[in-house]
Amino acid sequence: MRSKYFRYVFRHFIIWNLAFIFWAFMREFGQEVVQDFEPLTLAQRVRIHLVIGVVSGFLFGSLDYLIEKKVYKYVSLGKAMVIGLVSFVIVVLLLLTFAMRVFTRVIGQEFNWEIYNEFMFSNEMLLLVFYFFLVAFLTDIFKHIDKKLGPGNLWRMIKGEFYQPKEDERIFMFLDLKSSTTIAESLGHIKYSKLIQDCFKDLRVVEKYNAEVYQYVGDEVVLTWPKETGLTNSNCLRAFFEFSERISNRSGYYTKKYGVVPEFKAGLNIGEIVVAEVGEIKTEIAYHGDAINTAARIQEQCNVLGRSLLISEKLQSNLQLDTAFSSLHVGDILLKGKSSKVNIYSVEAS
Repeated sequence: MRSKYFRYVFRHFIIWNLAFIFWAFMREFGQEVVQDFEPLTLAQRVRIHLVIGVVSGFLFGSLDYLIEKKVYKYVSLGKAMVIGLVSFVIVVLLLLTFAMRVFTRVIGQEFNWEIYNEFMFSNEMLLLVFYFFLVAFLTDIFKHIDKKLGPGNLWRMIKGEFYQPKEDERIFMFLDLKSSTTIAESLGHIKYSKLIQDCFKDLRVVEKYNAEVYQYVGDEVVLTWPKETGLTNSNCLRAFFEFSERISNRSGYYTKKYGVVPEFKAGLNIGEIVVAEVGEIKTEIAYHGDAINTAARIQEQCNVLGRSLLISEKLQSNLQLDTAFSSLHVGDILLKGKSSKVNIYSVEAS
């Protein structure tokens, strides 16, 4: 959680430092200002903008993190937007007051409330507030687009990496709710959907193992890793057991709210696939290939074999399992749609 908070702050630190540098550049070209800062040296200006940029990164990064983690999950979108807007205005006012004090201290003057009030109700203030909102709005838009496409994929799409199909080697996990039909019938559609929402909120624990969410399909989710990322420290296996432990630790919550503690099963495989940008009405990044189909078929064998986590022999041979895991060969199985049998292993946490 700490690392995610620091990522939020660092991202805003970069964004707002660049924003202030751009603002300073615009300020030098014909904009009428309240206070002339020409006496400042280049070093002083750089120092001022770095200080304000660091404070802005901390304030806006912290606000973004808190709104994302503590507000969006518990209130409607409309209420969250109002809370976010009010909080943003408060942070902007605090930041502007801090900036004025920094500027006056650097030029060797006492903080003057008359100059401050003149600035707060000036045309430059209106333009500056608009600039703050524009930067924050664009940052939020790009953040949500990147979230929809998957971390880092927006920039890769901008660069055109997926315009033409390209080969890649990845690990895929098909993660599915056990006894989903029985649970859905007992809970009803609305309550069942809320259960799935809660489960997939708890799935955020897999972020620490660098898992990427490829798709949500009903009560099933498809996770993926680049080959080296998924194999490192057995991230692709640890993600499953971390998620299972998270659900188990919240068994009291699930029992009280839904009368059932959800359990999940998973199938994993590794192999060459093709990745491409597809769709005109709705664009998304799609993976094609036998590796992903095999992972889905392996997951289907969990019920047949009475196991929670099954992996292919190919993935088993690539992993360097430590004492945290134990694996067992459970069969040489002809999977649906396959012409030859696949060796499958069951993995458990030791």
